[in-house]
Amino acid sequence: MELFLTNIISFPVAVYTLLMIIVMFYWLLALIGAVDIELFDIDIDFDMDVETELDAPGLGGVAGIMSKLGLTGVPVTVVISILVAFSWLICYLLTSLVLPLIPWNWASTVLGIVALVGSFLLAIPATALLVNPMKGMFVNHDAVQKSSLIGRECLVRTGKVTSTFGQAELEDGGAGMLFDVRADEAYGIQKGDVVILVSYNIEDDSYQVTKAGQA
Repeated sequence: MELFLTNIISFPVAVYTLLMIIVMFYWLLALIGAVDIELFDIDIDFDMDVETELDAPGLGGVAGIMSKLGLTGVPVTVVISILVAFSWLICYLLTSLVLPLIPWNWASTVLGIVALVGSFLLAIPATALLVNPMKGMFVNHDAVQKSSLIGRECLVRTGKVTSTFGQAELEDGGAGMLFDVRADEAYGIQKGDVVILVSYNIEDDSYQVTKAGQA
């Protein structure tokens, strides 16, 4: 036990021990809801989106590197946590089992740096192997943008539709989506009529509609 404690607070393992403490503190905060599990994903997604637009054939920056290493598909915080854990374990094993066999005491600092960097490099493929089967657990489902529904047909559910009142339902294969709709009373839109979503008014969260066949 004493040897274990000595190794984890000594260079080079101490570097990863500190990172492990930070990771565990982060997950403690995530457990109590103080931080988001996808805390750093916004920056990575932004980097990926920008690079995709500017250079379609390939990705660059952090997103490109992570993609090439097979470290995408799960929240960045999960990847970092696993990477740090593997780096710590490998570095500890190297320091405890391998470095003592090398009779170069005068080069202990150099060997420590080699172990530090080597542990990180060895942890990357190990992390990729562990992350790969986890990707299906973190599928992002984009919310439907209301403006993207323009042109869809809905069924009027209220007695009539006026410039200030009315609701219509969009069949989505599930429970359906109910929207506030507006139209000139001259259209004579009534309950049971099929209408088309013409435009979306963000101010009052309603759609301007017209009767199907009159668009």
